Amino acid sequence: MYKEYEENFLTILGYSYRLEDIKQRLFFTFSEAVYAIDLDKLMRNEDSMRLNSIVYIWVLDELIKEYLTNEINQEQKQKALEVYKKIEQRKAAENKKYHMYQY
Repeated sequence: MYKEYEENFLTILGYSYRLEDIKQRLFFTFSEAVYAIDLDKLMRNEDSMRLNSIVYIWVLDELIKEYLTNEINQEQKQKALEVYKKIEQRKAAENKKYHMYQY
């Protein structure tokens, strides 16, 4: 079941790892989850609401495990950081194209 959501999961988990402190990762990820799901409800986007609900619950579950045990799944963390890095590189490339057209 989770295979279809894995890239989204790794993206959000990778995004959370930009913060060093687990307490901050939990707080901000929870805040982002509430905001994303609330926005989906307002927009009446059922597919996105379902996706965000599943993925954020999965990410929060992993972060809570980390908080309680002080153990990080290093393999999963590395995958998440790689996925997040690829997305950031793609955004940077798109932004570079945009800025080229401004001149």
